[in-house]
Amino acid sequence: MSSPFEAPKNAIYIILGEIQAITSSKKNNARWSNTHSYEESPEMNSFQKLKTILNFVSDLQDIDSNTFLTPFLDIIRSDETSGPITCLALNAVNKFLSYGLIDTQGESAASAIDKVASAVTHTRFVGTNPNDDEVVLMRILQVLRSLLLSPVGSKMTNDSVCEILQSCFRICFETRLSELLRKTSEHVLIDMVQLLFARLPQFKDDGTSSTLTKRLHARGITTTTGNEMISNRRRTQQRINSSSSIKKQQINEPQANEQISSASETNSTYSSQIDDNERPTAIETATHAIPPSAPIDPPAVSNDTESIGENSTQETILPIIVPSFDESSSRVIETNEPSISTTTVAEDEQQQQSQKTTDQSLSTTQSETQTSSSTTNSNEYINPRGIRFTSTPTTPATSGPAKEPLTPYGWPCVRGLFRFLTTLINNYDKNNTEYMMTVGLNLLTVALEVGADHIANYPLLLSIVKDSLCRNLLSMLSCNRIQLFSASLRVSFLIFESLRTHLKYQFEFFLTRLMELIVSEQSKITYEQKEIALETIVQLLRIPGLPAELYLNYDCDPYLPNLFEELTKMLSKNAFPVAGLTSTHILSLDALLSVIDHIELECQFQVQRQKSDVTNQSLTRPVPSGYALAQSLQNIDTNRSATPRESRHGPKIRQNRMTISSNLPSQDDLKKIKYDKKVLKQGSELFNQSPSLGITFLQENQILTNPLQVNEIVKFLKENPMLDKKVIGEYISNRKNANILEQYVKTFNFEDMRVDEALRIYLSEFRLPGESPLISTLLEQFAAHWRECNNFQLANNDAAFGLAYACIILNVDQHNTNARRQSSPMTCDDFKRNLSKMNNKENFDERMLTDIYNAIKSDEIVMPAEHTGLVRESYLWKLMLKRSSMSTEKFLHVPSGSYNYDIFTLVWGQTMAALSFVFEKSNYDLIIQKSIQGFNKCARIAAYYFMSDVFDNLVISLCKFTTLLNGREWIENLPIQFGLNRKARLAATVVFNIAHVHGDILRDGWKNILECIICLYKAKLLPSVLVEVEDFLDPTGRTTLIKEQTTQIPRSDTGLFSSLAFLLGGGGLSDSTISSNKQTTPEEQEAIKVATTCIEECHLEQLLQETKFLIIDSLNELLKALLYGCQIGPESQKIDQDAAVFCLELLVKVVLQNRDRVTLFWPTIRHQFYSILVNANEKSFFVERTCVGLLRIAARLLRREELASEVLASLRMLLLMKPHVIHSLSSEIAFGLHELLRTNAANIHKSDDWFTLFSLLEVVGAAAHPPPVLQTTPQNLSTDKPILTSRSSVNAESDIECSDCATNSTADKGYTSDTEIYRRSDYIVVSHDDLETIRTQQSILNQYKIDLNEKLSQHDRRALIKSCETLSFLIRDSAHVTEENFEYCIHCIRTFIEATVTQQPYQQKAKTTNAKNLKQIRKVTSSNSLNNENSNEQMMNQSGQTTYSSKTSKLDYDDEDDLEAIKQEYQSLALQLLDLMHTLHTRASQIYKHTTTGQTDQITSSILWYKCWCPILQGIARLCCDPRRPVRSSALGYLQRSVLLPELHILSPMEWESVFNKVLFPLLLKLLETTSITDQIHGIEETRVRVSQLLCRIFLQHLSPLLTLPTFTALWLTILDFMDRYWKSDQTDMLRESVRESLKNMLLVMNTTGLFDRDQALSVITKDRIHSFLPGLWEEVFKMSAPPMISTTSANIETNAKPATTSEDNVPANESVTNLAASD
Repeated sequence: MSSPFEAPKNAIYIILGEIQAITSSKKNNARWSNTHSYEESPEMNSFQKLKTILNFVSDLQDIDSNTFLTPFLDIIRSDETSGPITCLALNAVNKFLSYGLIDTQGESAASAIDKVASAVTHTRFVGTNPNDDEVVLMRILQVLRSLLLSPVGSKMTNDSVCEILQSCFRICFETRLSELLRKTSEHVLIDMVQLLFARLPQFKDDGTSSTLTKRLHARGITTTTGNEMISNRRRTQQRINSSSSIKKQQINEPQANEQISSASETNSTYSSQIDDNERPTAIETATHAIPPSAPIDPPAVSNDTESIGENSTQETILPIIVPSFDESSSRVIETNEPSISTTTVAEDEQQQQSQKTTDQSLSTTQSETQTSSSTTNSNEYINPRGIRFTSTPTTPATSGPAKEPLTPYGWPCVRGLFRFLTTLINNYDKNNTEYMMTVGLNLLTVALEVGADHIANYPLLLSIVKDSLCRNLLSMLSCNRIQLFSASLRVSFLIFESLRTHLKYQFEFFLTRLMELIVSEQSKITYEQKEIALETIVQLLRIPGLPAELYLNYDCDPYLPNLFEELTKMLSKNAFPVAGLTSTHILSLDALLSVIDHIELECQFQVQRQKSDVTNQSLTRPVPSGYALAQSLQNIDTNRSATPRESRHGPKIRQNRMTISSNLPSQDDLKKIKYDKKVLKQGSELFNQSPSLGITFLQENQILTNPLQVNEIVKFLKENPMLDKKVIGEYISNRKNANILEQYVKTFNFEDMRVDEALRIYLSEFRLPGESPLISTLLEQFAAHWRECNNFQLANNDAAFGLAYACIILNVDQHNTNARRQSSPMTCDDFKRNLSKMNNKENFDERMLTDIYNAIKSDEIVMPAEHTGLVRESYLWKLMLKRSSMSTEKFLHVPSGSYNYDIFTLVWGQTMAALSFVFEKSNYDLIIQKSIQGFNKCARIAAYYFMSDVFDNLVISLCKFTTLLNGREWIENLPIQFGLNRKARLAATVVFNIAHVHGDILRDGWKNILECIICLYKAKLLPSVLVEVEDFLDPTGRTTLIKEQTTQIPRSDTGLFSSLAFLLGGGGLSDSTISSNKQTTPEEQEAIKVATTCIEECHLEQLLQETKFLIIDSLNELLKALLYGCQIGPESQKIDQDAAVFCLELLVKVVLQNRDRVTLFWPTIRHQFYSILVNANEKSFFVERTCVGLLRIAARLLRREELASEVLASLRMLLLMKPHVIHSLSSEIAFGLHELLRTNAANIHKSDDWFTLFSLLEVVGAAAHPPPVLQTTPQNLSTDKPILTSRSSVNAESDIECSDCATNSTADKGYTSDTEIYRRSDYIVVSHDDLETIRTQQSILNQYKIDLNEKLSQHDRRALIKSCETLSFLIRDSAHVTEENFEYCIHCIRTFIEATVTQQPYQQKAKTTNAKNLKQIRKVTSSNSLNNENSNEQMMNQSGQTTYSSKTSKLDYDDEDDLEAIKQEYQSLALQLLDLMHTLHTRASQIYKHTTTGQTDQITSSILWYKCWCPILQGIARLCCDPRRPVRSSALGYLQRSVLLPELHILSPMEWESVFNKVLFPLLLKLLETTSITDQIHGIEETRVRVSQLLCRIFLQHLSPLLTLPTFTALWLTILDFMDRYWKSDQTDMLRESVRESLKNMLLVMNTTGLFDRDQALSVITKDRIHSFLPGLWEEVFKMSAPPMISTTSANIETNAKPATTSEDNVPANESVTNLAASD
């Protein structure tokens, strides 16, 4: 192995400088100058020779390393050298090592470094005082460190490394040395251990060739021969002090049957005449220097005191701790000689032989010591500190065998060191001091930090870890010394983190002990221990993939406990503070959060797998010197600059370091395993109660087969730890289960075991039953199987059975208290006597019986259930090792992020409970922040896995912490309290944030979030964007739900404000009113500001805006919560009504945000609107906002043509409202309809939809009563006519139920409860044909009247104006009025005409007065328009006014209007309607062009007349009766132009007859009835004149077609009747003259046609009728003297006239005349 850096170029000068330093120090040494000359010193001569050699070489590599090292090593080994000079030599060697002067490529490198190691470990010098001596020891430690850590140190042999470690351990464990020196030694050991275990991957595991010839002990290395060991076994144990020479015993590696190859090997000498091994080293001297003390009586201390020196001075003997590499316990050797040590011989791998081997080793050492004491005391030497040393000559080197090549150290020294460190931490060994165990744990920590990943490659090391190391570490958990406890947990963590693959059952043992310790209530378990244990659990759970591995390997193993589940339950329970919050509670929470953190990271980054890292096999060691560090830093800087930043910092997610297992179970497999485990547990419990029941249960659940297999039940009995041992014994001893018992016994391996040993193993699996026959059954099978396993060594099975039974009896006799009371325990002879002649009439082997007797007597055969204390722990540990060795299942490793769903399912409940409790109880910012982060992470995980129940639970918990749900009485102070409560603000921020980000997962949690928002609304903390809503009446288009309060408080109980407050609140000012008006302090104002800012930062408006991105399930739950909030009861308080209004507005906003998928939930929304509107009995702000919301939704949804019909059908629910309610909401609906039609009229095409809209316009504009659209019959429901229903199909009810519903609806003008309607569908609307039937029936009643036969209530003027504006918009745009809506449009105009004509302007004065008072009331209301309705009704009731005024909305707009302005407004409306009628009249033929195309003139005229012209002319005629002269005048002008329009010439004679019957005659009659016209200048006379003239003109113009009618006579007589009535109706000359002239004209024209010839009956009738009111007119016109005979002729005419009927109406013409004249 080459050096990683080059030696300095001036290496020769460095050596020469060191030589000069040593020689100069020698010359100045007083001892040297007085006793020796320069030439006589061999050391000085060697330096001179070295200088000569160095002066003649050009490069240091030209000479061998031993050449320049030997003089320095001689100085180090010389016992005549002073401490300072020894330090100089040590310093020189350290420098050579640091600079790399020893050529690692040279052939002598191995021998050179071995010599350096030997010399330094055997350093000798002349001691002066303890402080100066420790300086030398400090330098020795530094050289030893550099020696092992230098590149050339890898050439050392295993024995050299062992000696170096031994030297360091001696100094470290010597309590009499200074603390600094001991700690330095410990740190040196740490560096050495780090190097050795870092190199572990480079070593080869070859147990046959790599053996140690020396073993580490705490007190030295001694040698012994094989023959001596054999002879020592025959000697008695005795401890005698020996002052002879120090011999080093050769320590064999603890392997079974390992042979000693050489017993005479000794260390070579280095320029010395005396063997170094025979003189005490400086380390031995320092670690055994015993200070003198007072004499102690030898008998008192027995062998603990020994004489030393010639003066026989008594000294105190200190115990020397001698931990060894073998698996036996450390021992104490009490001595005062610095060179005495103990050793062990080759040990057997079986634990049963370990103790005997230790005893033999101990005997060998003591016997050898006794032999050594008989040697002569020649050549003895006493050092200045009073310690005597004696040397003996060594065997010449030439006499020994040939020197073999030195082998570099390898894994045997690592194995020996590892075993030695394991023995150091044995807590049950009282010889191990606390400091020794601390050092052992620290060194194990370093060893595992660098080599734990490679230990699994070495079976012997792994076996140590599995048994000794893990057991010793677990024993440390009962230690109450915190330092040891913490260090042991640290080592445990390193072991299980790296080696858990092979430690499945040990890991379970460890975690179980930790949990027991944490929950323990014993006083000996300190709080600090629990804290450290919890920290360890936190650290373990942070290992990537470990939670999943715990779940997979334990919770999903049928025969192992639910370790992970129990761990989480324990942590959750421990996180709940009882008295106060402590660090243990926080650590428990941290442990749970560590699992959450890892899952959350995996969810966030989608678990991208890392590439497998290539293990770096290069040598890693601590830097030995500053020179080496400087050289290595250059490479580090170069490599770092070339390394990308990402690769240096690594990935954001740590991956599982372990090799991922193959064939991992799937989710379905785990579910099956968990289910089987649950069933198995239940079956085991049943088995413990009754084996037959348990087996039957397991067979029913397919855990066991049916019929039962013997091997299957045997495996169940052997592997199931949940079974009761007693029940197992009873079950297998049953005679019925003989085959099971036979197979069960065969599962044991009793080879090479004594019968008592086999019996111990056999009885450890079950408990013997109490009955003797059952015991015999069990032992019979055992005896047969044991004898078979041991080559049938006894005579027969009966002999084996008798021997086994005798062992049972012996065990009871020796250890049962009751048996010992009755008789004395049997002796060995008794035992033998009892078994005499039982081996087929021969005796058993006496030695075997003796061994059995002694074994049972000393060690009771204890049943498993009877174990307690240390015995029980030992039994459980052995049982665990047995299960571990028998188990074929491997520890499964999973990728990071696997099974996170299952883990989170287990952990979320406990974590949420702990988080909630800690968050509620803690006031520390750090803890609160940690809880908030935990909530956020749980939310993200739940969202990632779509776990709605988890997410809802989280939201509910957080909503509770917001304190927003604490009740209504807290609303007044909520802004202040919320602003002062930081935890409440944090909780609100978190809950709204997670709802905003993960709204898709919310289900039931929406209700809680909505309740929080409602509370914020009540507390007026919401941003303005949420409380501002669209409004059709407000000029800005928006209004706010929260009104500003007045701060003025009346001083007395009387006055305007107190009266208004009484009217609004039902009494005086309440306490809440007073408290709400009180002045707030600056602190409270700041708190309110903080609360407002917090809510603004939550961005609740975005929560509503982004509902359009929610999945439908979450959206449905949100809508359900909003619908629930919209429900109010009849006795609900005002604050609840406010909340309902707010929820309604939120509902509308959500629906509008989700308009693209409204069909998925529209039936539910429609049902809610229906129940509110139809059940409303009076106007309220809630009902008003419901109407507005419905119209807003409709206006937005109508933009999609495919939804137009369904949306407009939903608007029909407005027509289902009670008349007085919808009339009170006329303005809101009218303005809403205007907005709807203005933007969406082009998307409305169906006749039914137009009928709905025009009906609504009539109802809200003219206060007409809604049409009875719900007056359906059973026939309607059973026919094939289309019925508009919701998308959700509901089972049809019987016809009887439908009939009942229809009857009730008819009786109540079509208004039923929502439950009645919704039993069949959301609501039922008749088809277009039914609507046509309704309209036709109304037309039949109204065809002979120009005014509609509809009852109109008092309308809202603003609603009428807006409705007229809407009509104008539709009619002006030719695209909107079509055949589908033409008739509805005309009817709507005529309805508005009726409203304008019948309006009573004088009533506006009273309304204006009331409106002013109501406006003042509004200024003092607190919240919204809810108070307005109450105040309206109360004030009207008090003043005796009719309820009409309170039902008229928005009366405050009429405040400044006077009567004249109102008249002008209505006049303008009438003129506008008149113009619209004329527009429709002129456009009618074009609108019906598509229908009339291809039809005959007769059909075309019929269609246009009945559908268009007739109702239009009737409407115009109605305005001819208007009290206002301009309206009458315009109407007459329009009527004249319309009737005389050329397009009307296509009318048939019968249709012209209808012009008279349906337009002119009703107009004439209406003018006769009109008495409200107060025009003093012209009055009604002018109108009557013009109408009569128009009648005459039309009659004469169309006389020819009229003559063809069979009813012409009736028509003519009707005209004469009206002329008669008009002549008599007024006393003025204008009308009379007009009537007279009109009659003249008609008579003259008719005469020209021959109608009045003498033979015409008409002439007689006409003459008589005219004569009745204008006598002489006939003669004046025709100048005739004698009237014709009329009696007979008149009767004939009347007979002919009666059967004449109009073809279109099927009504007699004379009947119409009679009806018209009846009012006269």
